[in-house]
Amino acid sequence: MEPEAQLIVKRRRIIQPINGPGLFWMLIVLSLFSLALSIRILEKGNAGIAATATPKAEIIEPIETRLPRIYTVSYKGGVFSPTNLRIHAGDTVRFKNEGFFPIRIVSDKDMNYLPGFDSIGDIPQGSYFSFTFAAKGIFGYYNDNGPKEKGTIIVR
Repeated sequence: MEPEAQLIVKRRRIIQPINGPGLFWMLIVLSLFSLALSIRILEKGNAGIAATATPKAEIIEPIETRLPRIYTVSYKGGVFSPTNLRIHAGDTVRFKNEGFFPIRIVSDKDMNYLPGFDSIGDIPQGSYFSFTFAAKGIFGYYNDNGPKEKGTIIVR
């Protein structure tokens, strides 16, 4: 028996280039894979850093040192100016009478009455009455000679 001749056909595999939406999705998948891999590698590298305790610096906030101030509230023509005044505890308010008639400063009993906040007598024209506010709060006052003439001191 004679060997039979066989015809062998070698087929070449033709690789077609990837294009269109397939290429786009392949790039996205590769990008996500490389991102996940880099996060994993960097996470292992930082593990030693997180494990070592670093001493925390104690933050000391500066204490506000403020000298007491003196404010002036003027009275003229039946009006206190300023009518409302914001100050800090420890500040002093001088009430100056610039009007023609005497005034008397009295703490408003209806609004957070402050004992001692009273000029005790009349303040003549050109004179002062001073009071130092030690406590925080909102304190009303009025002219006892004209009770509709009022004002407010707000102490922070």
